[in-house]
Amino acid sequence: MHEVKSLGTEHLQLLMEAGRLLCSSLDLDHVLEALMDQVIQGIQAERAFVMLREPETGEWRFRTARALDRQTIEGEDFKISRGIVDRVAREGVPVLTNDAMQDSRFWEQTSVGLYNLRSILCVPLLLKGEVQGVLYTDNRMESAVFHQQDRDLLVAIAAQAAIALENAMLYEELRRVHETSMEKARRELADTQAQLLQSSKMAAVGELAAGVAHEINNPLGAIALNVSALRRQLSDPGLGQVLDIMETAIKRCRHTIDRLLRFSRTAQGAPPEEVDIPALLRDCLALIEPNLRRAGILAELRTEPGLIARCQPNEIGQVVLNLLVNARDALESQTGERRILVQARQVGGRAVLSVADNGPGMEPAVQERAFEPFFTTKPVGKGVGLGLSISYRIVRDQGGDLQVRSRPGEGAEFTVSLPGAHQDPG
Repeated sequence: MHEVKSLGTEHLQLLMEAGRLLCSSLDLDHVLEALMDQVIQGIQAERAFVMLREPETGEWRFRTARALDRQTIEGEDFKISRGIVDRVAREGVPVLTNDAMQDSRFWEQTSVGLYNLRSILCVPLLLKGEVQGVLYTDNRMESAVFHQQDRDLLVAIAAQAAIALENAMLYEELRRVHETSMEKARRELADTQAQLLQSSKMAAVGELAAGVAHEINNPLGAIALNVSALRRQLSDPGLGQVLDIMETAIKRCRHTIDRLLRFSRTAQGAPPEEVDIPALLRDCLALIEPNLRRAGILAELRTEPGLIARCQPNEIGQVVLNLLVNARDALESQTGERRILVQARQVGGRAVLSVADNGPGMEPAVQERAFEPFFTTKPVGKGVGLGLSISYRIVRDQGGDLQVRSRPGEGAEFTVSLPGAHQDPG
């Protein structure tokens, strides 16, 4: 390159420093500020500007504006010759003038006299053969400050700056693509979590199916026996008592099925409502109680009467069921008495419910990761580690909080805090 061959030692050193600066970071604004400070010192300029053309509008925008004191120039001090900038942009060649006020090329430009512009050096910034910016330097205090070597230096720096600018633009485009991809991934993850939530709910329903079948079989058996007795002894004076037994058994079946259906419905996006927390907990315990009874686990419920929370009952019910199932699983290897304590109380205007077991507890490392997706300490086939992470998201989405407290050998307690009756879940 002719411009490089014509440079003296000091200018070559400045060019090398410019190259180092431009390669040092993808933060182009910071790099250009440092570069313009070097240019000002190297060629005795008073000010240095980098202007870029907006791709959409074609208008010029100041990207960097630096002064002799290494300070950024504010917008009201952008007093430059727009005519010279337009000329360099239009013709794609540098402009060097020793005294713009005496240069016949610029007599018709009012900005030259208005701003008392003297020494000016302006070079194009070429990207793929097209002018996309300019480097503009001036000195309003002295004439004949800039020389041919200064022009060659600025042309060489502009070539390097163009490459850095193109790299920064590519980086910005990659960043935008990455953010778009991340946003798409977040949306897909949210959809997947919703599907996993429903799958988890269905898995819980399946797990409870044996208990539900056991619970239904007994009253159905009573119905069958009494129907048979009714057929044989229609004239029996005890017929009314038999019918009462049948009606009680039928109601029991319907009540159990209604509970199961309530918790199996998809409730994604349903608005929060005022929920009777003690009733919700009783329903949850009724669904899992047959499983607990067969496992020899004693479940106890302690609640404050009239405790109300603003939440989505189906989803919070699923959270409670998941915590109960986890507590049951934690007690599988427990010797001696097995207990689960479910409590609900009002704390500071919020409804706080907890599920505690007297199982083996958790090590601190396990407790820290309890809500991580796919983290599980259960054997293969017993769980995939999604229950607690999904429960955590459900509670957080409804303005609540889910925490765990545990020590090895002292069981575990999961606490759910929900907005009270007069609080906004959002």
